[in-house]
Amino acid sequence: MQNQSWTEKHKPKDFSGFLSQKKALDETLEWIREWKPGKSKALLLYGAPGIGKTLLVELLANERQLHLIASNASDERNASDIETLFSGAKTHSLFHKGKIILLDEVDGISGNDRGAVTSIIKLVKESSFPVILIANDPWKNKLKSLRNYCKLIKFSKVHSASIEKRLKEICKDEGIDFQGDVLKNLARWSNGDLRSAINDLQTICKGKKSIDLNSFESLGFRERGTGIFDIMPAIFNSKNIKATRKIIFECDQDPDDIFWWIAENASTVFKTPEELSHAFDIISKADIFRSRVMKQQNWRFKAFMVDMLSSVSLAKTSESHGYTPFKPPKRFAGFSSSRLRSAEFKDFCAQMSELLHCSTRIVRSDYLPFLSQITKTQDFEEIAEKFGIELENRSES
Repeated sequence: MQNQSWTEKHKPKDFSGFLSQKKALDETLEWIREWKPGKSKALLLYGAPGIGKTLLVELLANERQLHLIASNASDERNASDIETLFSGAKTHSLFHKGKIILLDEVDGISGNDRGAVTSIIKLVKESSFPVILIANDPWKNKLKSLRNYCKLIKFSKVHSASIEKRLKEICKDEGIDFQGDVLKNLARWSNGDLRSAINDLQTICKGKKSIDLNSFESLGFRERGTGIFDIMPAIFNSKNIKATRKIIFECDQDPDDIFWWIAENASTVFKTPEELSHAFDIISKADIFRSRVMKQQNWRFKAFMVDMLSSVSLAKTSESHGYTPFKPPKRFAGFSSSRLRSAEFKDFCAQMSELLHCSTRIVRSDYLPFLSQITKTQDFEEIAEKFGIELENRSES
């Protein structure tokens, strides 16, 4: 079909096409071999979207000639829906060797309907067939009781080299010629999400028989999210200045804040002295333009700053391996903590002034030193706790 999704059209037919998840595959096969009705736990597969969790279950059902009963838990909002959906969990299939019960997006169940989780636990206990659950985040508090009845298997993000290889195979099957590093950049851009990489490939190939870096630049940042944690991998791995520039301007974060995020995490991303030197040379030049914006109030310099930041990935000469834990800039944490503590102190003084029938200035100058003496602490939060004062800002934080 002309408009068929390439993720469906080029879906692997067996485990040989299952990328970068060997450990998860081996653990799943071991679980299914040892599964016994009424005695075994359910399987809970978890990890980021687009990395093969649902695909693995589909391949497993196909390999074992099992009937797959699947649904999305976030669509089945209450206990009765889930119980009705899996009414066939105890009856045998006429045309298959057995069944697999799959409930996707269990972390999408409403937190207000605790009965839904109870129904899933009941299903796990009573099902005559293996039950597999899928979640992006299995550590949500509403799933706490359910985790006790599950074997958890983590899925890692697909390595960019594996994604690039798969994209090349698809291009060959579709008769698409690719030039330069367009597929390598597309693989890095996907941030480990194979499904979105294939969707992006289909988008830039529409109506074409050949693609190059210009095709990649026209793509723009996909709606995987525009928060800072979503764009950091693209900034450090893209190697495409125009595309990176676009995602920085489309992100919901101010370019000044992005500057500090890049400066904070550069030493983690760039491994060799040469890479690090090159990266900080770029960052220092971006900082020059940033300071000129502030000193001269000339906002055109901000565009030059973003241009420099967009080229920081060019400093990288080695491939990334594994997950990079990006962390917020220390200066942000300090500002946030300082503002919060200042607000709490004002709240403390205001409440003490009401108790003592005096101004907040008198509380600070006359009473606070005395209170520190009798409570043996200089910390106003500890003083507040001893006098039973609940600080409003601290309770909200």
